[in-house]
Amino acid sequence: KNLSRQKLRDPRRTEEMANFSHPCAAVSHVFFKTAAVLTYILCEWFSDNFVVNFVVLATLLACDFWTVKNVSGRFLVGLRWWHEVNEDGSSQWKFESLDEEGQKTIDTFEKRIFWWSTYAVPVIWVLLGLVTLLRLHWTYLIIVLLALVLACSNLVGYVKASRDQTKQISDMLGTAKAFSVIKNLV
Repeated sequence: KNLSRQKLRDPRRTEEMANFSHPCAAVSHVFFKTAAVLTYILCEWFSDNFVVNFVVLATLLACDFWTVKNVSGRFLVGLRWWHEVNEDGSSQWKFESLDEEGQKTIDTFEKRIFWWSTYAVPVIWVLLGLVTLLRLHWTYLIIVLLALVLACSNLVGYVKASRDQTKQISDMLGTAKAFSVIKNLV
């Protein structure tokens, strides 16, 4: 028996969440990023043991990486990327995206959530890394580097998979070049 989407809605969800096409993917996309950043900021209040903090943060970062790569990228923006190692040892990145008709079905608010958080998180980790350097907590830089590698891998993979994002970045770089030419002329 076919049930309409309206009948399947949970009355406990808020109206905003009810309007999401993929609320679980959107929430988990933001949850693991936020949890990792907040845990990094607050971890020394709860435990002085670096190993415990590292394991908890590495687990949250791995969950974030996996969720973004395998769940939220597909559902929120219709993109997918993966890396393959060929039999000869060479590596190859593969990209998939929905066709133009499929892209029209993507919710614009969920798309904004995906891209804003995907771009913002590496910037946040760079800032946290600078604070860590200033505090001279060298061991915690390992966590920041892990976070940056995972976040930037997803960012690069999804930018390469997305025709829209690649075009926007090239447009921004073209605008930046134009501004630098004008600045040099003045």
